[in-house]
Amino acid sequence: MRPLTCGFLLIEISCFAQSWEQLPDFPGNARDDAASFTIGDRIYVGTGMDAGFQLTNDWWSFDRVTQQWSSVAPLPASARQYCTGFTIADTGYVFGGTDGNGALNELWAYHPVSDSWEQKASLPAEARYACVAVTGFYWNAIVASGMLASGVPTKEAWKYDAPSDAWAMMAPVPGPSRHRASCFLGAGGMVIAGGADSTFSALTDAWSYPIWFETGEWYPEAPLPAPRFAADGSWGNAQTIVGGADGPGPSDVHADAWRWDESTWHPLPEFAGGPRRGSVCASGTDTPGMGTIYYGTGSDNVQRYNDWWKLEYPTSIHQEADQVVSLVPVPADAVLRITLAELDWSEWQVRSLDARPLRRGRLEPGPTELDTSTLPTGSYLLHVLGARRTATRRFSVVH
Repeated sequence: MRPLTCGFLLIEISCFAQSWEQLPDFPGNARDDAASFTIGDRIYVGTGMDAGFQLTNDWWSFDRVTQQWSSVAPLPASARQYCTGFTIADTGYVFGGTDGNGALNELWAYHPVSDSWEQKASLPAEARYACVAVTGFYWNAIVASGMLASGVPTKEAWKYDAPSDAWAMMAPVPGPSRHRASCFLGAGGMVIAGGADSTFSALTDAWSYPIWFETGEWYPEAPLPAPRFAADGSWGNAQTIVGGADGPGPSDVHADAWRWDESTWHPLPEFAGGPRRGSVCASGTDTPGMGTIYYGTGSDNVQRYNDWWKLEYPTSIHQEADQVVSLVPVPADAVLRITLAELDWSEWQVRSLDARPLRRGRLEPGPTELDTSTLPTGSYLLHVLGARRTATRRFSVVH
C-alpha cells in the first residue's frame, strides 16, 4: 500500500502496523454459532452451542470503553443456536435459530435500560435459522436467506418494521438459495456474500440491496476472494468478513480476513486466534478514520472457543473528508450546513458512533441544511455517498 499522510479519512494507507489484540475472554462457556447485536458502546453476545454440546440462552455484554464483560438477563425462552441478531434504535433483536425441537420463527427484543426481553411478532412464514440481517432506515431491519425447517435453504428476504411490529416479504436474494452466509452494511446498503447452498457447497457470490433509497432490486457485487460459509461479517465503519469454512474438516476452516470497499475486497491480517467459523464479529467507530473489528468465540471444527479479540486498521476512502465535506457550525445546535467541494455526491446519512443508521436525505446542489434540533447532544457520523464512493465526517451536537 502507498504511504500517505495520516488524516481523518485515509486512502489505502497504513499509518501503523495492523495486528490483532487479545482482550478479556468471553465469560460464558466456549461456544459457536452465537448471536450478537450492538447498542451504543456495548456489544451483546448470547445463545449458541457450548463445548459440552449444550444449547444456551445466556447473554453477556462487552463494554468497548472499559473492555470488560458483564452478564445481562438471559433469553426467557428455550436454549438455541444459529439465531440472527440486529439492532433498531436502542433495542437489540434476536430472530429465529434452532432449539431442541427444530427451527424457530420467533423474534425477541432486548431493552438495555430495563435489562429485559420482550417477545415480538413471529415471522409469518416457515421457521428458519442461520439467516443474516442488517438494520435499515425508519425503524426497520432486513432478514434474509437461511435454512428452513423443511431442511432446504431459502432466498427469501423479509423486512421487519419495529413501530408496527410487522413483517413484509421483499424481493428474494439472487443466486442460489443459501444459509450461513455473511452480511454487513456497506456504503451502498446491505451486502450479503457467500454461504452454503443446498449441497452444502461454499459460495462466493455477493449481492447488495440499497436500503438508503430502495429500488426493490438486488445488485451484483464483486465475489468473495474464496468460497466461504459460516464466515462472520460486521458492519459500520468496518465492512469486513473474517474466517469461515469451505468444508467439514479442520483443514477446511480458515483464518483470513477481508475488508470490502467500493466493491473491492482487500486482505487484512489473518485472525491471530487461528482458523475459525461460526464466531461472533462486531464493529465500532473507536478511532476516527479507523475500522475496528471485535471477533471471537466459534469453532475450528475440533473445539469451541471463548476468546475475544480486536483489530483496528485504517479505512480506505478515496479522498480525505475534510477536503470534500465542509460542516458548519461545529458543534451544531438546530441546523448543520453541509457544503461539498464536488457535485457528484447524491445523499447523506447520519449514523451513531456505533454506525447505526439514524437519518438520511438527498444532497442539494448548493449547501444542504440538516435539521439537528431533535438529535440529542452528543457525537455522530455524517456519511456522504456518491457513485461507488463515500466520505465520512464526525460532528457534534450541543443544545
